[in-house]
Amino acid sequence: MGNAACECEGNKENEVAGVRPPPEDMVQAEGAAAVLEEKASDQLSGGLANELQRLRGMWKTEMDGQTMGLIEGSEVVWDSLFNHQRSPLKVVAGRRIEMELMGQVHQAEIIDGEPLKLKWSDGEIWVRISR
Repeated sequence: MGNAACECEGNKENEVAGVRPPPEDMVQAEGAAAVLEEKASDQLSGGLANELQRLRGMWKTEMDGQTMGLIEGSEVVWDSLFNHQRSPLKVVAGRRIEMELMGQVHQAEIIDGEPLKLKWSDGEIWVRISR
């Protein structure tokens, strides 16, 4: 980087000694790649963040009305009855979310409608009761 001599092991027979590409070309190429990577990352994380933001609110089970907790940001804040630490949520393939709870990974399908529902891999269905 900078003015350091090239240490590569390429074929130097056809190279002109002491000639380097202009530094501004290298900076522009690196800068362009960085901008593209940043835009792709922003689009991906923005989409994921939006999906999790749609889920925020208080949730209960559909079958017995048991309050499960609050989805806040990218975490489940469990109802005090459960005495669990917060569980991080992440968006996975399609319209699914995933969390780890007590060493097990659980996935849920997001079911649009009013109210919004989460159908978990163990069969339990959560219903959002408030935002």
